[in-house]
Amino acid sequence: MKVVNPHFLSVFLVPITGLADADEAIEHYKNIELLTEEQYKEVIRETLVEYFQNLEEDVKRKSKLALSYCLTKPTVDFESVFESLLPPFDLPPNARDFFLWLWEELFIGESYELADAESYKVVADMYEPLRSTKN
Repeated sequence: MKVVNPHFLSVFLVPITGLADADEAIEHYKNIELLTEEQYKEVIRETLVEYFQNLEEDVKRKSKLALSYCLTKPTVDFESVFESLLPPFDLPPNARDFFLWLWEELFIGESYELADAESYKVVADMYEPLRSTKN
């Protein structure tokens, strides 16, 4: 059986997790204009890509699968996922876009779509922000 653990979605954001309470980080991101896709992608490249690339292969594999799965499922509440990690900046108007841009910066040229997403068992239902919302 194929298993996906959405908890691994939080791995991507470890470098900015909890920084909503850090005055220095808040000040830093307040001075960065985040209005466009390219501006968000620049922050992703500068803050998240190197961290992810330095993770153990097993963690990268599980995290990539979690992101792929969540992007494939149209009902994931990405805003709750992001906000629960207390980052120092706001999301774009469509929260899913941030995670899509994260995918595009980390896995250049790869499709996130899982053709067999329905065949996966989700093992982390207790993590409220990652629960799917009703259509």
